[in-house]
Amino acid sequence: MVSTLFLGALLILPGISVSASACLERPHGYCKQLDIPVPITANTAIYDIPRVDNDIEAVAWAIYDATRTTIHGPKNIIKNTTTSETFNIHAQLCIPKSNKNGKHNTLQIATHGVHYDSRYWDSEYKPENHSYVEASLKAGYSILTYDRLGVGQSDKPDAYDVVQAPVELEILRQLTLMARNGSLYEFASHAKPSNPSFKALETPHKVVHIGHSFGSFLTSAFIANYGPLSDGAIITGYLYTENLASAGSTSFSVEYAATGSPPFNRSSGYVVCQRDGIQNIFFGGNPKTAFTEELLEYGISIKQPVPIGEFASAFSLLENPGPSFRAPVQFLLPEFDFYICRGDCHDLFNLTALNQTYPHATKIEVALQPNTGHALPLHNNATAGFQLMFDFFSRNGL
Repeated sequence: MVSTLFLGALLILPGISVSASACLERPHGYCKQLDIPVPITANTAIYDIPRVDNDIEAVAWAIYDATRTTIHGPKNIIKNTTTSETFNIHAQLCIPKSNKNGKHNTLQIATHGVHYDSRYWDSEYKPENHSYVEASLKAGYSILTYDRLGVGQSDKPDAYDVVQAPVELEILRQLTLMARNGSLYEFASHAKPSNPSFKALETPHKVVHIGHSFGSFLTSAFIANYGPLSDGAIITGYLYTENLASAGSTSFSVEYAATGSPPFNRSSGYVVCQRDGIQNIFFGGNPKTAFTEELLEYGISIKQPVPIGEFASAFSLLENPGPSFRAPVQFLLPEFDFYICRGDCHDLFNLTALNQTYPHATKIEVALQPNTGHALPLHNNATAGFQLMFDFFSRNGL
């Protein structure tokens, strides 16, 4: 009798390999690249938004999106739809070499924001100082990073009607379910090339969620809607106030991704930041001390296109009440975050409002990372920010 192994979305037959690239040894752990088929069904919509097929239309979209009378909400919907499809999501699972402190049994799922892919979490430029993945392995944690739909090595479907916030949220839910039921680690153990460290993995005892920017939109909505699936969360580069995104999409300085510099293999509706847009959004603080020219250049080199359907549908992630979330959450704000705080995050948070949003959270904490802009890992004191996150975990038994 031929046996089979069902791994969430996967049916693995004996002798059939699971797609993956090289298993990479790190100073403090091992990482595997995975291509995970993720089946989702989510409520989507056709929105009344302009098409983007050239640079002029890209700028016109940014102006439209930033116009004060533009509707961002259900009234902008032409027709409600449903997306039911299996998407290929490219991910990286990293596990620490040492399990002495027991933290390896806590898996972090980290979701990046717009204009980047999962490399945001794993800088190749001086990783000892700027890779959150490397820092997590050193601290003893396992971590899953992934390219959100539409970017990096994940699928890149229609930018208007498919790559939308509810679809992204459901992908995060499915990845979390795979982590919690053990099928994610089973998937990794079967992926080639073989590595003994991935063969002996236990199902994670705890799963925590990390977000940045739009990834924090998703993470905050995830813990609100699916609280029991998370043992803790850290929200970076996001705080819901009147200043959120008040700088507007024109600050992205976008061009049409298919003909941009460099050009990306994308269809209609994908835009990408130009050089000054990356600095506008992601870098802040004193330019003589907060970051280096090399960090800025690296940040520009790993930029990714954005599907404009994400912006049209982002409202669905805001103001979700989270009474089912019964775990700790930290909001980590870069001091000079331009996109979230309009350049100054001091005294913006309302702890009462956060407590009302997550009334049963075991702990709500707001921390400020000094002399840092929106992209926390790409600033000079990134390791201090990482330590704030790990200290929060430790204080809360994670």
